[in-house]
Amino acid sequence: MTWLQNLPIKLKLIAMMMITSCIAMLLMALAIAINEAVTEHVSLKKELESLAQVIGSRSTGSLTFNDSSTATENLGALQVKDNIVYAAIFQQDGTLFAEYKSVLQSGNSPSINGPSGLIDNVQKIIIPKFSDTLEITKDIRLEGERIGEILIISSMETFYTNLLNYLCWVALIGIACFGVSLVVATRLHHLISNPVLDLHQVTNSISEKNDYSIRINHDRDDELGKLITSFNHMLEQIQVRDQELAQYSNQLETQVADRTHELFESRQRRIQWLENMARFLKHELKNTTVGIKTSLELMQRRTQNNTLDVYFERADRSLKYMNVLLENVSNASSLEASVYKESLSPMNLSKMIISQLEEYRSVYTDSTIVDHVDENVHISGNPDRLKQMLEKLISNALEHCRKETAIQVSVLKKQSQVEIRVENEGIKLPENKERIFDLFVSLRDEEHQKSDSLGLGLYLVKLIAESHGGWVRAEDLKAKNGVIFTVTLPLFQSPTTISERVV
Repeated sequence: MTWLQNLPIKLKLIAMMMITSCIAMLLMALAIAINEAVTEHVSLKKELESLAQVIGSRSTGSLTFNDSSTATENLGALQVKDNIVYAAIFQQDGTLFAEYKSVLQSGNSPSINGPSGLIDNVQKIIIPKFSDTLEITKDIRLEGERIGEILIISSMETFYTNLLNYLCWVALIGIACFGVSLVVATRLHHLISNPVLDLHQVTNSISEKNDYSIRINHDRDDELGKLITSFNHMLEQIQVRDQELAQYSNQLETQVADRTHELFESRQRRIQWLENMARFLKHELKNTTVGIKTSLELMQRRTQNNTLDVYFERADRSLKYMNVLLENVSNASSLEASVYKESLSPMNLSKMIISQLEEYRSVYTDSTIVDHVDENVHISGNPDRLKQMLEKLISNALEHCRKETAIQVSVLKKQSQVEIRVENEGIKLPENKERIFDLFVSLRDEEHQKSDSLGLGLYLVKLIAESHGGWVRAEDLKAKNGVIFTVTLPLFQSPTTISERVV
């Protein structure tokens, strides 16, 4: 029944009603035909039995007085019945006493050897067109004593003709009923199909327009009406939920905007504080250090005691370190204030990194730098800041790299992002490695404690990465001792690329 399953619901309902009606009418016609055939057969048999009873009672005298002519006349009365093809009266010993043949079969004279033989001859000679006949035999009695027997054979031609006519009428009535059923099914299928089609139309409209305010109007109280009511209630709940989600989304956007504004103001205040502090320190402390330096120089020129030179040198180093500190504080504050204000433009990151690595190889001739850079990696960035970030990562790797080991630099595409990796063998990261990107934090081992670094390099890397919409992380190498720094940045999304992804 696959063909019925794939039909539209209108045709499916009509087909189901018509198939049911046809099966019911066929079964009814078959039952009526069988009942009519049985009834007609029983009626014909009773009629023949009545005729045999009447003719047998009228022929008792003929058998008693051996008057075959009178018996023949009695049988001749059967000629008014067209269906009677043969009749005979037999004596008590089975001898043929009198017989009747229909007009159409009067030329044939079958041999009669009693009732049993007569039936075979009648079927073969008298009624060759119809092999089916109905025969009745009945005893002829006089005062309770059997004196003979009567045989009547009727053709079933009239029976079959009447049955065929009856079946034709039944067929005509069935065709008329089929037509009426088709008209009724065509008019009534909408009681079921229309609500289902309305549901289908509304679901299509919702999927196309994403509009959950659509409702289906109905005045039904059956199962389909309850289904439509439940569907409308579901749409109402979805609409209310969408409205709540839109409200929550607006509130969240407002909160995010407020929080962003607060963070921006907080950053601005922090930057302002750093600038003010840097200016204060640079102005006040620099004047102080100038006085201290001048005083030390005068003391060193006027004294002739060489034992004090060690202390003069120590004081001079402290002054130089203080000047470096003041300069770095000033640079950090000005850098954080300007890095987020700088504009970004499309650039080829691959070419920039390859070019920078060539410069580093020419400068750091004692070190080995190995690169693996994917081609045509485009981002939105500030080339100067990215060069500065790469320089800090390479400098950090060179400073902590184990001797005679290579520094590996990789640029790898990762879906909508790009990863810049700088890997070196050497000491592992400290336990509190999450602080290495903080301002003025330098977690160095004893071998590098004498360096003048104040922890601005990695802080600068983090600052530049975040200003480009990315981030940086540091991890220990798994297979060997060493560190890998990974900067993740978003790829440049051109309008053409965005439109292709949307399609």
